[in-house]
This record gives sequence, structure tokens and C-alpha cells, in this order.
Amino acid sequence: MIVVRYTGGLGNQMFEYAMSFVLAERFPKEKIYADLSRYDLTREHNGFELEKYFEIHISRISYITLRKIAPIHYFMQKMKLGTILRKCPLSKIEKINAYLEKRNRQVGIIEDLNSTNYNENVFELNMDSVTLWHYKGNWINPLYWRGMEKKVIQEFRFKTQLLDEIDRDIIQKIDQCESIAVHIRKGDYKNRYAFDLCDDKYYSSAVELIENQLKGLSIKYFIFSDEDVVGTLWNNENYTKISHLDNCGIDLYMMSRCKHMIIANSTFSYWAAMLNKNAGKIVVAPKYVYREKAILRKLPIPHGWKVIDNVF
Repeated sequence: MIVVRYTGGLGNQMFEYAMSFVLAERFPKEKIYADLSRYDLTREHNGFELEKYFEIHISRISYITLRKIAPIHYFMQKMKLGTILRKCPLSKIEKINAYLEKRNRQVGIIEDLNSTNYNENVFELNMDSVTLWHYKGNWINPLYWRGMEKKVIQEFRFKTQLLDEIDRDIIQKIDQCESIAVHIRKGDYKNRYAFDLCDDKYYSSAVELIENQLKGLSIKYFIFSDEDVVGTLWNNENYTKISHLDNCGIDLYMMSRCKHMIIANSTFSYWAAMLNKNAGKIVVAPKYVYREKAILRKLPIPHGWKVIDNVF
């Protein structure tokens, strides 16, 4: 049995699902299940949303499996004290679960390397020695599905019935012009040393680059952001602001419909660019995704995307 742990918002969940898909392809005789126990502890953005926006089905772990990989969750739920979990310190619960899981010889743990790096040993599993393999990580690197890119992307079929009349009108405008999606993520990134890496200078450089590439064309910007866009860069009538705070998957889909993209250091807009079907798309991306003290972590950029150094 293989279990993939899900954490984070929609963008991270898509990377984790991509890993699940690859594991199913590589180990066709094994059942692949989802560990959603993290969402019992914290809401994390809007919670687990993959099935809300995409035509996919997630097989959740059983109660018995929960006992092996997240014992605290198991016993709290067995005693009907599940609501108390959210009131407990997240880091302490996670540490206790991890400690108890590692002591269980029936469980093998596979982890990624600093989220964005590539762990070349993740598919080397000995099914004879361990009955349950638990994948714990974000897997933010397309190298994990190298050679399966088309299959992975085809898995994310958006539920278009979620679009309302206003959304459909905007998509029609996106289709009829040289549309550029711009993702500006603030919210949980704002004033955070680790993630607040895309400032006005980055977006100014990205706009200059993409406009030089599209000289002579009638460009229109579609700004996707979790807060009001301010500043001289967007102080014109040539942009449309779009935001579905409680239905972020709609934003992701509408971004993917634009012809070109300026993304943030975010797995959310990264996936919008991955799902973009425009053969001639220009994608501008930041070089770095986050930092740990003096260490800068690079965003794994697919071939053909334009990269801007966002830590000047």
C-alpha cells in the first residue's frame, strides 16, 4: 500500500496529486491512498479542494491506516474528541505523530528534499520489507513526472459548471485579445521574510520583458490577486481585476485561459501556467520561490519559460 500525504493550498495539492498519479503508473499493483490528516489540524487556506475543482477522485486512507501513520488523530477520533485536535498546537501534534510513525516497522517513510529539489530515490521501494509506504512532502518539481507530463496535466479537468455568467463573459474577453494573466500573491506572503519575494521591481521587469516580446499587439492584463492592486504600474484602464477568494480554483482556471502569464513565487500560478494550452504562450516566472535565512530556493522552471531574478 502507498499513501501520499496532502498539505498546503490548492497548488501544493496539485503537486501531491501529480506524485500520486505517477506512483499509480509506476506501481500498478499497489493501491494509492490519500492522507488528509493534516486538514484535521488546520484549515490551511481553504482546506482540501482538489475534488471541488477537478474531475478527479481521491481514495482516502482507512481508519486502520490512520492508526499507523497518525496515531494521535486515530485515538482522538476514536474517543470522539476530534474537534479538540484543531485547538492543539500543530507542531507538537505533528512531532508526536512523526515519532510514533517512525517507530512502526510496518511503515516506510519517503520524503522530498526541501520541497523544490529532486529526490532521485523516491521510486526505489521494497514492497517485500514494508507493507505501507508513506510519502510526505510537497514534491514541487516536474522531474518527478518526467515523461508523463501530458498525462499528468490531462488529469486536471476543471469543473466548468462552477463558472457563473460573469466568469464566462470575462473568459470570452480573455479569448478575444492578447491576454496576459498576472498573479500577485500577497495575503499570507505579505511581510514574511521567507516568501515575500515578488515586489514591484519584479513585476515591472516582467511587464517590460513580455511587452517587448509582444510589440505591436493589443495587450490586455488580467490581474489575479488576493488583495487590492495599487501602484502606478496598474494605474490604467488596460487591466481587469479578478478575485474569487472563496473559490480560488476558478481564478486558477481563468488564469490558465489567458494567452500569456506573469506568475508569482507560488505553486498556485505555477500550475495555471502548466495547464495553459496556448502553444505560443510566454510565461515569465521568478527565479526564487522562498528563502531560509541566507539560502535561496530556486523555482523549478520548465524549458521555455522566461526567468527573472526576483531577489535583487
